[in-house]
Amino acid sequence: MEWYFAMLILVGSIAGFIVIGMPVALAFLTANIIGTLIFMPNILGMLQIVENSTDLVTKFTLAPVPLFILMGGLFFHTGLAKIVFDALDRLLGAIPGRLSFLAVGGGTVFAALTGSSLANAAMLGSLLIPEMERRRYKPHMAIGPILGVGGLAIIIPPSAIAVLLAGIANVDVGKLLIAGLAPGLVLAGLFACVIAIQLWRDPDAAPRYDMPPVPLSTKLRLLFVDTMPIFIIIAMVIGLIVFGIATPTESAAFGVLGVLIAAALFRRLSFGALAQALRGTVLVGGMVFFIVMGSAVFSQLLAFSGA
Repeated sequence: MEWYFAMLILVGSIAGFIVIGMPVALAFLTANIIGTLIFMPNILGMLQIVENSTDLVTKFTLAPVPLFILMGGLFFHTGLAKIVFDALDRLLGAIPGRLSFLAVGGGTVFAALTGSSLANAAMLGSLLIPEMERRRYKPHMAIGPILGVGGLAIIIPPSAIAVLLAGIANVDVGKLLIAGLAPGLVLAGLFACVIAIQLWRDPDAAPRYDMPPVPLSTKLRLLFVDTMPIFIIIAMVIGLIVFGIATPTESAAFGVLGVLIAAALFRRLSFGALAQALRGTVLVGGMVFFIVMGSAVFSQLLAFSGA
């Protein structure tokens, strides 16, 4: 079979399944089965799919992925995210475009805890969009910062995607995680600069409104009580990897333990929150691993078929 026919069958089947609404993981699985039956029409082909898939997802380098997802889930479901968010909100004061800047600042912090762009954007959207609409922010000043900073979670460590890429490419996980720190912070700074330029060009895009003054004692409490524990957890998770004290897996486990302790100290830890976080970890982590398995086998089929 010519290579372009093989390419059409494999890529076309993936695209077709996704267009009709099939989940990405199932689309890869179905396309892989079709490709195996066409290009490897025997039982050995199916056995090869199973072996390649299990070899990939049983790598120890992928162990941090569910832990990072669990850390972000605990941070959100225990209510720690709202505590930190409200503290940053009050610390910013009545600056122009404060909610847009808050999206960038809060999103950068959340990115270092969730490791998932989808979770980061969903968290920011649920917390900020209603207030932005109430304050009559223009759409590009409300949705733009959230969509932009939401993507930082795949760059700023701990990033679940970086761990997956490191496992697939057989590169050092710790080095790849740390490599995303500086670019992520630079992007966050550039997002803030873009917001400032937009406000200079069109002050009505994010109308300024009065905020009650916050006493110095309250600011100190917000800084050292409400936000400092989370920043310590972030610094420790990243620092353990940077200085080679712990492996990414150990660092991720430390992060989960740190969020659990912080939630207990804030009296936000409950069986309901823990169950929701664990359920989300199983659903998201399972889907991620299925996608990785499917995409890896798909690439092998492309190579085997000559496409």
